[in-house]
Amino acid sequence: MITPAELRQYHYCPRILFYERCTPVRRRETRRMQYGREAHDAETALERQRSLQRYGLHEGKREFNVRMLSTRLELNGIADLVVTVGAEIYPVEFKDSTREPDLGHQMQLCAYGLLLEATRETHSPRGYWHSTRTRETHVIEFSNQLRKRTLNAIQDINAFIKAERCPAPTPQVAKCLECELRNFCGDVF
Repeated sequence: MITPAELRQYHYCPRILFYERCTPVRRRETRRMQYGREAHDAETALERQRSLQRYGLHEGKREFNVRMLSTRLELNGIADLVVTVGAEIYPVEFKDSTREPDLGHQMQLCAYGLLLEATRETHSPRGYWHSTRTRETHVIEFSNQLRKRTLNAIQDINAFIKAERCPAPTPQVAKCLECELRNFCGDVF
């Protein structure tokens, strides 16, 4: 089983997952990763005291660090925040970023929505991606296209992990320049 966070990594570069899952190579936590985790924890503490207004909601039940698992989806993960309003449920992801959510972030959030639908038997039409730096909240609609793309990525990742087949590198070589795993990609450098 993979995690929604691994979908984000897959979008960035599928080889990161290959090296983490299929080889003895382990990534070390960088200072940036540690800072992001600390910012995430601080945001969660603050979120407990806030209203749901930033999500365009007036009421709802909040749950933090919601653990979910679906063998059918071959997916498991922990959502930062889940808000339930009537028959609908919305995942919320906190990110320490100044950029807008890219496709990897959208697939990660959509995967949480799919997990919620699978485990809670309710509808998750959208999710919220909140930047802890800019304080902006983006609404991510879980369109049929995004759902399909997310499900296809889950299948692709599980297939190359099970086969222990190294996927092609990211086509954006600039990403490789600061990657801590670049020494393992002999066909890129």
